[in-house]
Amino acid sequence: MRYFFRDIWTTMGDWGSEAWDWTRDKLPIWGFPALLILVGVIFLTVQVVAADKGPAKAQHQWKAEWNETVDVEQSPVEQVTTPTAVASEPTSAPLLKLPPSQSLAATAEPSDASTAALSNGTSVPSADATFVFKCYGRAHGVGMCMDGVHYRALDGQSYKTILNYYYTGISFSKIDDSRQVRIMGHDGQIRTWSMHDYLQHLQEEPNDSPMEELKCLYVAARTYALSCIARNKHTAQGYDLCSSGDCCQACDENKNVAAYPNNNKAIEETAGEIMTYNGQPIIAAYCGSCGGHTDNNEDVWGGAAIPYLRGRPDSYCSKSPRYITVKEMSVREFQGKFGVGDLKLVDLSDRTPGGRVKNARIVGSAGTKSITGAALEQMLGFRGLRIEYSFR
Repeated sequence: MRYFFRDIWTTMGDWGSEAWDWTRDKLPIWGFPALLILVGVIFLTVQVVAADKGPAKAQHQWKAEWNETVDVEQSPVEQVTTPTAVASEPTSAPLLKLPPSQSLAATAEPSDASTAALSNGTSVPSADATFVFKCYGRAHGVGMCMDGVHYRALDGQSYKTILNYYYTGISFSKIDDSRQVRIMGHDGQIRTWSMHDYLQHLQEEPNDSPMEELKCLYVAARTYALSCIARNKHTAQGYDLCSSGDCCQACDENKNVAAYPNNNKAIEETAGEIMTYNGQPIIAAYCGSCGGHTDNNEDVWGGAAIPYLRGRPDSYCSKSPRYITVKEMSVREFQGKFGVGDLKLVDLSDRTPGGRVKNARIVGSAGTKSITGAALEQMLGFRGLRIEYSFR
């Protein structure tokens, strides 16, 4: 047996030697290398053909599937229909195109929760009377109202139902949360984060907020970040977004991310989700409290009207303890600021459709002066423009 394997090995070696001698006899000296080259060419050809039959390679950073729509839920408060997004040609980056004014939905009209519910002013009863000024809500009042979102979430509404209420005619799409964004921190340093990491460092809502509220926040925040990039808001300064809540969104580079598990969960459960209008990311404006009614963007900020930023009544906002702020001031103190003699009337009838004071007329025995709503807001120490007054 021990010689059996030796004999097999010897026989195989003899066969191999004979095959080699036969090949050398049959081919000229240059023929054998040519045979090897031919085999190599055939092998490479097979590889190229196989690769060409494989999955297509991504050609653009902006992916067409980001514009795919999803079914939209119906609001238990008011039914909202979301149209199918219009697919657009993929580009290297998301473009932001403001829609033409002729495609606008109906603008907000005064309603029971709007100007009709606010007093435009009454005659001053006497110089000894005291104004009781009331301000409903705070901030600009355009887009999504976070106080309203909070109580809608507590009432059982889903985040997509809520978003469809505040943003008119939107659709939902997807992006890749690993895309890079450049953030200017409070320390003046520019950091490059993924969109996912940027969202984790936002300081907009506390960790104990309802989950559907947090989902609303992060879908809106992701969308708003994209719109800032598309508008080149800070491109000239060498970054995409700043950390200020007054300019972009409140962000803290030193935030202890691990201490916010619910916020992190909301980011994960809405991974990549954004809101679009005609296939483009919307300017997802949001504010702390609308005071009972949001407003059209053009009535607050001027410029062209944007179809998805339409004013809406919001009864849920009134449930917030921050819904109303009260300021008292004597008639004598108030009239002394304007030099119009004995005060007769403070006329607040010049309002936006959502009830915000645009201009106020101060009418006195010695004349009339006009001030902007913003000036009145600042004088009274308010943070909003849905203002009315009474006397005591």
